[in-house]
Amino acid sequence: MKTTDKTESVVLQPVPMEERKSWLDVALIQAGILICVPSLMLGGMLAQAMPIGQAILSGVIGYLITALLMVAVGIIGSDLGVPTCVVASGSFGQQGSSKLISALFMISMIGWFAVQNGVCGSAFSNLLSQAFGFELPVAVSTILWGIIMLITAVYGINALDKLNKFAIPALIVVTCIGCVMAISRFGTAALSEPIAQTMSFADGVVLTVSFMATGALNAPDFTRYQRTRRDTFLSSVIGVMPAGIAMLVLGAVMTRIANQYDISLVFCDIGLPVLGMVVLILATWTTNTTNAYSAGLNAVMVFGLAENKRSAATVVLGVIGTALAAIGIAGYFEAFLYLLGDMFMPIVGIFLIEYWVLAHGSVKFYQPRDGWHLNGFIALILGFASTRLPFGVSFVNGMVVAAIVYLVLESILRRKQVN
Repeated sequence: MKTTDKTESVVLQPVPMEERKSWLDVALIQAGILICVPSLMLGGMLAQAMPIGQAILSGVIGYLITALLMVAVGIIGSDLGVPTCVVASGSFGQQGSSKLISALFMISMIGWFAVQNGVCGSAFSNLLSQAFGFELPVAVSTILWGIIMLITAVYGINALDKLNKFAIPALIVVTCIGCVMAISRFGTAALSEPIAQTMSFADGVVLTVSFMATGALNAPDFTRYQRTRRDTFLSSVIGVMPAGIAMLVLGAVMTRIANQYDISLVFCDIGLPVLGMVVLILATWTTNTTNAYSAGLNAVMVFGLAENKRSAATVVLGVIGTALAAIGIAGYFEAFLYLLGDMFMPIVGIFLIEYWVLAHGSVKFYQPRDGWHLNGFIALILGFASTRLPFGVSFVNGMVVAAIVYLVLESILRRKQVN
């Protein structure tokens, strides 16, 4: 029976088919994750390190790789109807998933919630000061926006759906206006100026994929609401590619012509601070709400909570993240959060082997394991270690090594069980 509650009715259990959503609903959520200041920053970083054409092309290839990985992992979520933390129990065991893997996911998500909340709070205070001469303490601004983002996350997928149906069209219209006005103001001559290349094309692709590693791994958190594999393909590709490329191009172009990747600050430069504030708020809101939401999902798994406690867990973690941001220490965790991100691509490789090879891509052959499944952890450790090799591509090394090790160990285990 379809729930009438504003919050979602299931957390770790499979989502009933009648509660699943259209591919467009989920695509808008995926797009909302990508429409944020860090996505603009990615374009700016690439544009400062190589010619504009190479910068955009390397980013496009990186987003394409990410979208395909999201499809492959996301279909696991839509087939099973469960989030990433439950999918992990097939490769790491239910205890291994709940006590370690889900804990890593939870820490990563709430850490990024804190970091982005701090960025939003600081930027909002700066905009108020520059545009209106009103001095709002950064800590107060951070707490304010932490509460607003948290309220949306508490209500889960239904609130995310409503937020993005409003926010994404509004962001598209406002950013297009800003881009046209910025080009009219600054011109395009800077786009053709030569630039010293400090990053290779391949490194640009790697940077883009690394930027989206968490999104690929957490895809089932949202694709569990898809009815079919086709819906998952459409929501992943159409949700990621247009929004990701648009932010990439916008950040790259603004960096080259206005020396500023953040479109909200470009709005201030051209005398439209209110529009800049709208972009900043909506872009951070659509992204950071999903961080708190995924953190809450994993908290249910980590602490063995009842399904109906997901909202309460989200509130507690969101308060912790907001407090870290408000006292100004969230930024010190960024290096640690990137380190956690390096562990996620090996996990993707393990997921792909477990479901698409060992379970033949079929729900009937996929079985969650009890306890701790050591093969998954051995593969993860070796995969993570391979990301530190001085050769190859870091995320490819991690994913391929973890996948191969896991496949070999599982083959040995199954041969022993047969004998």
